[in-house]
Amino acid sequence: MKTYTINKLILSLASIALMLTLIPGCNVLTPIAFAVHGPQKIMPVYSLEEELKTVVFVDDPSSRVTQRRLRYAIADRATKELLAKRILVNMLDPRGILSAASNERYGEQKSIAELGKSVGADIVIYAVVTEFSLSPEAGAHIPKAALRIKIIDVATGQRLYPSNEMGHIVSIQIPQKPGTAPTSSGARLKIEQSLAERTGKGLAQLFYKHEIQETVLYSR
Repeated sequence: MKTYTINKLILSLASIALMLTLIPGCNVLTPIAFAVHGPQKIMPVYSLEEELKTVVFVDDPSSRVTQRRLRYAIADRATKELLAKRILVNMLDPRGILSAASNERYGEQKSIAELGKSVGADIVIYAVVTEFSLSPEAGAHIPKAALRIKIIDVATGQRLYPSNEMGHIVSIQIPQKPGTAPTSSGARLKIEQSLAERTGKGLAQLFYKHEIQETVLYSR
């Protein structure tokens, strides 16, 4: 299609959109706007350095997650997502830093930078679980997780992101339909695994540009 034809099409769509705004109760403006402007993008909150050795550490000091394997599932999915999108090319298996943290009960507690150094990392993507629940409210079934994210420089121990000491807070949930609540322990475990993997994907999405239709962030 020639350029002048494309421009003519865009102008026509814009004119239609303008006319539709004059029609009370019209509900077809959004698709028109999408056709004119294209899909919206969610930008990364922080640009990770591709070559640095990076590890994802999912911490759960308040025991929000029922099983340690779910913490690993979150970190593993985030790791695989960042590698697949080529945001990072040198990532470490999160099992190493999880094991290092679990051994702290036998000795002095280490800082996040010290834990990162113990597995040979340059950067730690540190995620604290603040919520992980299938039923955040009585009678509701809305699998939801929340994380506080920090980026830690292992060499200096400094927080690279965010400037806020509390961390960058994200929320992820699985949209549910009525009557889909788990009726057995097996079904519950399956949903918990799905929530963990979705949470890991949301953690990774913080660090690459993607379309709003693809995001799992912000309780979408």
